[in-house]
Amino acid sequence: MCAVSWKGYYREAGLESASAVDRTGDRETLRLVDLAVRSSANGIVITDATAPGHPIVYVNPAFEHMTGYSAGEVLGENCRFLQGKDRDQPALDELRAALGEERECRAVLRNYRKDGTLFWNELHVSPVYDEEGRLVNFVGVQDDVTRRKQDEEERDLLLLREQAVKEEAEAARRRLGLLARTGEVLSASLEYSTTIARVARLTIPEFADWCLVDILEEDGSLRQLAAAHKDPEKEGILRELARHRELDAGALREARRISSGVLRTGESVLLPEVTADHLAQNSTCEEHLALLRKLEPRSYICVPLRAWRRTLGSIVLVSSRQNLRYGPEDLALAESLAHRCTLAIENSRFYQARSQTARTLQESLLPSRLPDVPGVEVGLRYLPAGEMEEVGGDFYDLFDASTIDQTIASGSQELPSSGPSSSWGVVLGDVCGKGAEAAAVLALARYTIRAVAMCETCPSAILAGLNEAMLRQRRERDEHTFCTVAYARLEKEKDAERSVAERGTRVTICRGGHPAPVLLEADGSVRRIGEPGRAIGVFEDPQLTAQETRLAPGDTLVFYTDGVIEARAPDGSFFGEDRLLCLLSSCSGLDASTIAGRIESAVLDFQENGSRDDVAILVLRVPL
Repeated sequence: MCAVSWKGYYREAGLESASAVDRTGDRETLRLVDLAVRSSANGIVITDATAPGHPIVYVNPAFEHMTGYSAGEVLGENCRFLQGKDRDQPALDELRAALGEERECRAVLRNYRKDGTLFWNELHVSPVYDEEGRLVNFVGVQDDVTRRKQDEEERDLLLLREQAVKEEAEAARRRLGLLARTGEVLSASLEYSTTIARVARLTIPEFADWCLVDILEEDGSLRQLAAAHKDPEKEGILRELARHRELDAGALREARRISSGVLRTGESVLLPEVTADHLAQNSTCEEHLALLRKLEPRSYICVPLRAWRRTLGSIVLVSSRQNLRYGPEDLALAESLAHRCTLAIENSRFYQARSQTARTLQESLLPSRLPDVPGVEVGLRYLPAGEMEEVGGDFYDLFDASTIDQTIASGSQELPSSGPSSSWGVVLGDVCGKGAEAAAVLALARYTIRAVAMCETCPSAILAGLNEAMLRQRRERDEHTFCTVAYARLEKEKDAERSVAERGTRVTICRGGHPAPVLLEADGSVRRIGEPGRAIGVFEDPQLTAQETRLAPGDTLVFYTDGVIEARAPDGSFFGEDRLLCLLSSCSGLDASTIAGRIESAVLDFQENGSRDDVAILVLRVPL
């Protein structure tokens, strides 16, 4: 070891100089220091700080064992040879800066042994000064921390894997959450246009930056049904985009012929990265291309709404973010989303077809319009339960019975000459059940009443005839249907001795298990009319009784089905007869149509969530 390097060595040992050792005779201390350095498990290297390149002037055996190099091979070399070609290490810059500033430094470096194997070296470098305070050496203490670094890397790898698993689990949770929310939205209503628009909004911004839903209409045209963007200011661009994407049937056939798009193939498309060429190829004109560029699509998924070998439309999901690139798992999620939307569309269209059929059948079973009754105002409200997909059970009718009366009275089979009508039949009923079975009973009830009324004038006799017909059908077909009916006969009073103010309408009422009509008198008092009787089509003797009353000018007679009084509020309470009577008592002086509308509004407001049962309201009023 050269003399200059020993000076630094002595100072590290706590001795001022070699001469100091000679003076004190403390050679034993120097010997112990030398033994400690040589015996140290840490590699120790001393460099000459006064020479260019800081050459190595001393290494201990531990350094030789750690690196595989002998002292003779490294003396005079710069320590950088231990990094080989691996010089791009941030810790090296920190080490060079510390040496230049003559200060201590700790660094962990990737070093390489003589045989080329990598080891991690934790290096602690300290400057050494002579008696005059001049920098003469650097002492480096090295520790092989390869095992520790390997453990850290393994731990970091495990942490990364754990984080990746957590992120994947969170992504899976979000995907399942999106599908669950989609299911809730789609099941909330059978109006698919509204619900699918809400589904498009659900995908923003977690799964996409913007979303479009296209639908093939029944006439073969393509319509952009829904559009949503995370930036509200860009919603307008999506609306402008629709002008370039909606095609009539002829244009769509041509587009399918020249394009390999989703609508033609029925196959999903995944573009992890959207290029300028993709935009150019999928635009129809420069204006269309400019709109696409404003939306900045970076990643793209398009999945078909596919049902029974035909395509109903497609869903487009687009990312505008650098850190959101779609992959196979995202495509699988989009296809699941499309599957749920397809089912909703199919169910909605099937429902609409059933609703149209039911509506047509219902219209054929009920009067298209009620006739005008001279001297009597008529108000009608009819509400099928919920969204109409089956024929409801409530029915009503109002027909001219005066011609029938005259024929019966004359005993002639020929109809007399026409004249002013003075007798009318009024019917309001409720058939048990819905659908085709209810439609059959409804038709039987309505037309049987009309048929019996051709030979009978008493309301109880007319309902008895209906009861007999329904019992016969029940026995023949083993059916268990029935109905409740309120039938009234109106007769206009023409007594010449009565003044105009005193003239009114005579009413004869019979109830077959139906709720009692309410008489609202001109002064605002209310009372129920008619004996209850039994349901029609159940008993041999329905115990039918006719009750007569008179409607004076200003009086109103209100018929209703149980959908009114059995309307249920969200808290479970019923609308009830008392609430109806209270409402009617406040309607004195109103015309028949207004009264019917008030009852309808009160029932709908009370239920809040729509009607659970059919509601029919028929109001008759003799004006003042």
